Amino acid sequence: MKDFKTVIKAVAQKNGVSTDTVLREMQEAIDSGFNNPDPEVQAKWKEIPYKGARPTPEDVIMYYATLLKPTKGIAQ
Repeated sequence: MKDFKTVIKAVAQKNGVSTDTVLREMQEAIDSGFNNPDPEVQAKWKEIPYKGARPTPEDVIMYYATLLKPTKGIAQ
């Protein structure tokens, strides 16, 4: 998705690293959280739709971005 790539590129530029580094570090953080055995943490991971063995950075970002979209009828 274009928006996701734009965000990753901006984060990389701001931090003086490559987009690959940003994605790798995000995946490491996701993996760490995904491996947390706490039932409450696992319940939160189950809310995120993903294909494959575990969520990718794009899966996580896109899921939370949908939660931030304004809904109809609510003034922002």
